[in-house]
Amino acid sequence: MTSQLTRSSLRPNPPGTRASLWAGTVIAVIMLAAALVWLVAPQLGPYADSPAPVQLLTGTAGAGPVIAAAVQAAIGVVASAVGIAALFGLMRPGALLAVIGIVCGGITAVGFVGFNGIATAGYLLASTLPVLVIITVIFACRRPLIGGIVVAAVLALLAFVFFGPTPIPQFYEMAAVAFVDDLVELSATVLSTLFAGVWILCGALLLTRDPGRFGAFVSRHRIVITVLAACCALPYVIARASWLTPWPLFGGSAIEEYGSTVLATGLMLGAAVLAGGVLTLGLILPWGSRLPRWLPRIGGRPVPVALAVVPASIVSVLFTAGGAEALLMTFAQSGAVAVGELALVLVLPFWLWGPLLALATWGYVLHRAATPPASEHRDGARGSVASSAFGRNGVA
Repeated sequence: MTSQLTRSSLRPNPPGTRASLWAGTVIAVIMLAAALVWLVAPQLGPYADSPAPVQLLTGTAGAGPVIAAAVQAAIGVVASAVGIAALFGLMRPGALLAVIGIVCGGITAVGFVGFNGIATAGYLLASTLPVLVIITVIFACRRPLIGGIVVAAVLALLAFVFFGPTPIPQFYEMAAVAFVDDLVELSATVLSTLFAGVWILCGALLLTRDPGRFGAFVSRHRIVITVLAACCALPYVIARASWLTPWPLFGGSAIEEYGSTVLATGLMLGAAVLAGGVLTLGLILPWGSRLPRWLPRIGGRPVPVALAVVPASIVSVLFTAGGAEALLMTFAQSGAVAVGELALVLVLPFWLWGPLLALATWGYVLHRAATPPASEHRDGARGSVASSAFGRNGVA
C-alpha cells in the first residue's frame, strides 16, 4: 500500500493541475474577501434574504447569515492557503492537496450551491440558447443557397415564437428583472459553483493519475455511461413538451392560473435541459473530439480537452449538489414523503445525472489520452490534442 502511494506521488502531475490551482486560488481569495464583507455587513450579503442550503439543512435560516458567511470565510482561508502554498513550492501537489480540494469543493457544492445553482444555470442557458442556435446555423450553412433557406426558416420560427401564442419575450422580461433584483444572490451562486467545480476538478486531476481497475471499467463502458447520463434529461423534456398538448404534466395546471408566462418559462427551461442532454452526448459523438468542418479556420481540428472537460466537470458538480439537496430535503422530513416532492426528484434526476456525467467526463479523458494524434487528424495535419487539460498521461 505504501509503495503504491509512493509511486503515485512520484508521477508527474497532469499539465492542467497548475492552471486549476491558479484558478481555484483566485476564486478562493474572492470568496474569502466577499465572506469578510458579509460578516461585517450581513445585510449586504446573499444569505439574509435567500438562505443558503447549509442554513436550510442545519435549521439556521433565520439567524444564520453570519454563520453561513463564517463557513464561507473558513473555506476560503483553507483553499487560499493551500493553493498559495502549492503554487509557490511550499506544499507538494499530491494526495493531501487533492483531499483538501475535494472536501472544500464538496462542502461548498452541498452547502452553498445546492439546487439554486441548477436553477441559475438553467435560466442563464435558456436566456442565451436562441442566440447560440442562430450563430450555429449561420456558421453551419456555408453554402449561400442552403444557408439562406435555413436562416429564413429560423427567422420564421423566431417570428412565430415571439409573436405567436407562446410569448417568449415575457420570459426574457421576467429573467432580466430577476437578474437585476437578485444580482448579489446570483453572483454568489455562480462564484460558489465555480469554486466547487474547479477545486473538485483539481483534486480529481491529482487522484486519477492512476485510473486502476475502476478507470478501466469506466473507459470500456463510457458510451453506455454517457448515454445513460444524457437520458436523464428526458423526463423533464417530455414533461415540458406535454405543455403543448391538452394534457400538460408536471405543473402544467399552473398555466391556467398564471397565464402564458408560465408556459414560456417552462418551454425555455425544457429547451435548456434538452441542450444539456445533447452536450452530454458530445462526450462520445465525433464533434465532441474534433471540431466540425463547417467552422471557419478551426474546422477539423481536435477539440481542446479542457474545452470539454472543465465545463462538464463543473456541471457534474452542480448537478450532483442540486440533486443531493433535493434528495435530502425530500427524505429528511418526518412522516410520509409528499407526492409532489417525490415527483420532483424523479422528473429532475440530477442526483443521478451529476455522478454519471462525472464518470462520462472521466471516460472521455481516458479515451482522448489513449487516442493517437494521427487518429484525431484524419486530414493528415500535424499536431496532437490541443490545449489538453490533462495531457497524454494525465490519467493513464
